[in-house]
Amino acid sequence: MATKNANNELKEFINEKFNNHEELEALRFKRIDELITSFGKEIDSNEETIKRVHTRVDRIETKIKTVQGMSAAVATLLGAVAAWLGINK
Repeated sequence: MATKNANNELKEFINEKFNNHEELEALRFKRIDELITSFGKEIDSNEETIKRVHTRVDRIETKIKTVQGMSAAVATLLGAVAAWLGINK
């Protein structure tokens, strides 16, 4: 009888350990899913930030090209005025 009782206790112990292991695995997978979801949201957020930065950079580049174009026009105009003054004097 003692061995049968010890056998049952051992079976219960093994079943309890197995159930605990199953619960732990389920928690691990749940945490992995949470991390993947969080990572996906972070990536989406980063993509939006990158788009905004690219838009700003494009606007800045456009402004720089505009200023460069205007300065080239002013330099050309000054050169033309200097040449005209040089010819007329």
